[in-house]
Amino acid sequence: MKFRCTINSRFSFNLTGSLIAIKKKRLFILSIVAVSLTSCCYNNSTVLLKIKVEEQVGLNRPLEYIEIILPRVETYQEGDKIYAYSIDEGKQIGVQVIEKKKEIQIVFPITIKENETKEYIIKVESDKNIETHTDLNVLGEKLDVMIENKYFSASFKEFIGYKEEKLSSGHLGSISLKEFGNIILERKDPNLKMHWGPNFGKENLNYRTMAHLTSPDSCFTSTKGPYYFSLFRRGHIEGYEKIWLQGEYKFYAGLPYFVFSSEMIFTDDDSLNLLRNDEMTMDSLFTNVVFPKSNGEIIDLLLYDESEMAYLDGNPITDDASWLFFYNKSKSYAFGSIRLHYDNTNLYGGDSPIERSHTKITSSTNSGRYWNRRLINSKNTFVPKGSKYKEKNAYIVFKADKNDPAKTIEYFYKCLKHPVKISYEPYL
Repeated sequence: MKFRCTINSRFSFNLTGSLIAIKKKRLFILSIVAVSLTSCCYNNSTVLLKIKVEEQVGLNRPLEYIEIILPRVETYQEGDKIYAYSIDEGKQIGVQVIEKKKEIQIVFPITIKENETKEYIIKVESDKNIETHTDLNVLGEKLDVMIENKYFSASFKEFIGYKEEKLSSGHLGSISLKEFGNIILERKDPNLKMHWGPNFGKENLNYRTMAHLTSPDSCFTSTKGPYYFSLFRRGHIEGYEKIWLQGEYKFYAGLPYFVFSSEMIFTDDDSLNLLRNDEMTMDSLFTNVVFPKSNGEIIDLLLYDESEMAYLDGNPITDDASWLFFYNKSKSYAFGSIRLHYDNTNLYGGDSPIERSHTKITSSTNSGRYWNRRLINSKNTFVPKGSKYKEKNAYIVFKADKNDPAKTIEYFYKCLKHPVKISYEPYL
């Protein structure tokens, strides 16, 4: 783990239960129960915890990540090896360990069938060494990195963008799709980063995005291991000092998506005429956009048909739509957003101001297209101190089924929204 500054207050959306969709409540319960557990011996190793994992919604899950928090026990020393033992399969599984001051966070993969239950013992040994090889690879240092697995390669490199503005490293610039001849999702002109959210604007001031969050007024931490890589940043942006901004990326081995979580808190009264999030902007690589209506009906529209885009202007995608994606009908590649969390509650329990909120499909230069969630949509709006805007989205690449283009994203939406259940089991 690498640190550039001390983070005293992290996001409240830390992973729990599963790296796919994690519930803070489960993490808290496991932590409390684990603290009360008296470690015991098992085959010359120390048992820290026993857990039961249940698949309860009828989904086969060839790869699911389990994340739990263990107490710092006296028996654990630096250099000791923690691993998971599958009782059902009789095998040892290497874990990724993230050490913290008062606890130890571990992550490991499982395979589980629909409605299946499995049990695992978490153990520690001083001389244990289980090699863990995955497809997750991080190239570069600090924020200036390339992250890849078997599905894609994502660039976080710094570059000089539109109007000679510096777009810092640590924010997603482009994605290369390995399954589709390494086609690159990006915006070449006007040389913007692909991920353009969160972003905001006000009268007589250029709008800004999290890509403008640069040192020294920002800090970051990164977590690197065989199963997942995370990159966390926070700070203020010049001209928008009243917005406390923070965001975190998480990439996983063997999974076709990454997760980005963000939070904007207003530390004083302000006024904005633009506030957006969940924005991905790309060149003319796609032909269609697909999304569900609030009644469950799935809509598939042509991105370059004027009448269908005019329909969207009058009947916009809702701001809380479960998911949406672009795809290329002839080449079948697709890229989409799964909305995992969306909350505009302010620090005092009320509603933060929004103005004509919706999800917009927008045309840009050189026939580019992008989607974005609009929270304040062009009208100057007073935003009082304590306003907060928070969300978490999974961005997924996949091959669109010719008969049912939404099949894959619907499957992952169900997995992400319904993680496996994890419970503590007494170990005797």
